[in-house]
Amino acid sequence: MKILDKFKTGVLLVLVTASLLAEPAAIRWQQWGKAPFEQAAQTDKLIILDVGIEGCTACRWMDESTYTHPGVIELINEHFIAVVADAEAQPDIGERYSDWSWPATIFMTADGTQVLALAGNRRPGNFIPILEKIIEQKQAGDIVPDELTPYSAPPEPVETGISVLRNRLRAQLDRRLDEEHGGWSKNGISTTTGARLQHLYLRAHMYGNGELERLALNTSSAYLKAIDPVWGGVYVRSFDKPPARFEGLNAVPEKRIANQASALIAFSHAYANSGDDRYLAGITEVDRFLNDWMKDGDNTFYTSQEDDPPRLADGMNATDYWRIGNDEGRQEYGIPPIDHAAYTDKNAELINALIITYESTGDDRYLDTAINTVDALLQNRKTEHGWMLQAHATDSTADDKRMRPLVVHDKPYLGAQAWMGTALLALYRATGDAKWLEHAVTIADAMLDTLYDGKNGGFYSSPPDETATIIPPRKPLELNAVAAHFLYDLWVYTKNDGYAEIPEATIRAVATPEILRREGRITGQTALLLEKLTAAYVEFSVVGDPDREDAQALFNAAREAYHPRKLLHYENPGRYPSGNEARLYICNPDRCSIPITNPADVAGFANRFRAPASGSGLFEFSG
Repeated sequence: MKILDKFKTGVLLVLVTASLLAEPAAIRWQQWGKAPFEQAAQTDKLIILDVGIEGCTACRWMDESTYTHPGVIELINEHFIAVVADAEAQPDIGERYSDWSWPATIFMTADGTQVLALAGNRRPGNFIPILEKIIEQKQAGDIVPDELTPYSAPPEPVETGISVLRNRLRAQLDRRLDEEHGGWSKNGISTTTGARLQHLYLRAHMYGNGELERLALNTSSAYLKAIDPVWGGVYVRSFDKPPARFEGLNAVPEKRIANQASALIAFSHAYANSGDDRYLAGITEVDRFLNDWMKDGDNTFYTSQEDDPPRLADGMNATDYWRIGNDEGRQEYGIPPIDHAAYTDKNAELINALIITYESTGDDRYLDTAINTVDALLQNRKTEHGWMLQAHATDSTADDKRMRPLVVHDKPYLGAQAWMGTALLALYRATGDAKWLEHAVTIADAMLDTLYDGKNGGFYSSPPDETATIIPPRKPLELNAVAAHFLYDLWVYTKNDGYAEIPEATIRAVATPEILRREGRITGQTALLLEKLTAAYVEFSVVGDPDREDAQALFNAAREAYHPRKLLHYENPGRYPSGNEARLYICNPDRCSIPITNPADVAGFANRFRAPASGSGLFEFSG
């Protein structure tokens, strides 16, 4: 197996005995890097790459059944160079091969050419013939490139108008929308659709479109069906018509914090738009799972939980286990494994969702949780260069029996920077505390210094390294959209023109027609960015001393006003006139409100700024 004892604490002293020598061989897995490709070239072998995550039962099956099979071990060790990567610990690799998640099994030549990619688990009886066929093709010289090879960074930016890109993506997402049940799946809902759902709510709000709001609420309602009634939290997907193995539960019972973040967004927007207490209850159930099962002692959150408990009885499967309707009954069979790694990008994504939850409910618990988690990440993971580490080993991970090693690289990953920046600006929007803006600026500057392509625009998923000459660096679409959205909002807040042109240059660097089609439904963040670039910001500026009650009252009223494009902050007098009492100004690139001094008037004025501005709002400000 690929579980590496060296990633557990302690030292194991082993006496070499006859019984040890008789143990079966194991696959000789290596970490991702240039060395395996050089070895493949020297030995004239193919690369086999295994990519997956810990909270993946299909990955566990393949690890414990397929990769321990003597026939599989023999074929791989003799004919392949075996490489393994955790998609969350090494998110640049995970993102590249996410089309085949999880596990993804990738076959490559020594020069990095992908020749075959497999999605999902393969049992030995199915996997051995695949290995034998590709070995035969290699020996016969019949290896051909895979047409579905992951895209690399486009050679030049696209020149298509931003509004054209926006309309193209709207149509692409709307074609896949289930107008009856909500969501973008043909059967049930995947609880990873938070960004797409935000996009629906944003458009519904912006145009006052009741049909879009109905579709958005239907989708949020479908999330309620994915809640685990015993321990809380949402499963990774639910079904209207479940496959046989999920009958009775009607869900895939794995849980991941990215899905919990998505659910918080779904329920928070629904509650803000409807006031329906079902969504408030949904929020509570997600929060219960996060705090009871996924929270580490340092206030960060673990990554995922699998579906199979350790003591599953003969004749039972995971569906039977999760159908047990009480805690005591489940505990009898043990607790399904939890991946105790806490990744910066996933935690920051959750922080952003917690702030949206706080804004929609007014419940301080969610704000406090978000602040505690941000503080922990900044204290333990912010480097002297200003960027964030993706992970670090902790006492909580020491005893995990991992399928893939928890590799901690001292380098910036785009997802960690973009999501952390987004989380910090969300905190700034919710609290007005300037320290969060200062941290966001530091991370933005480090992200630009280490990951931005100054020639063609766009951000690399990680700094190009020694493998860049083998596999071309990649600028992932959705993470570039998150980064560009972060920098757009940061530009509005700081008025720093150094950020002004980056958002549009970034999306033009990555949003080619081919890439948009390739990503299909996984374009929610890109859609949100394009809406922001074309509809423009709506800036809520409280001019007054943040320590005064009148300024705080205006700030709180503005925070409570539902507006998906809102950017709220305190501002010193200068750009706007000051007076004896605090004032709120609401502005887009077209116009500004009159000075607002009564908190009761804020929601009404905010409603007047729902429609898009006439211009994009790039490179100019009202006021």
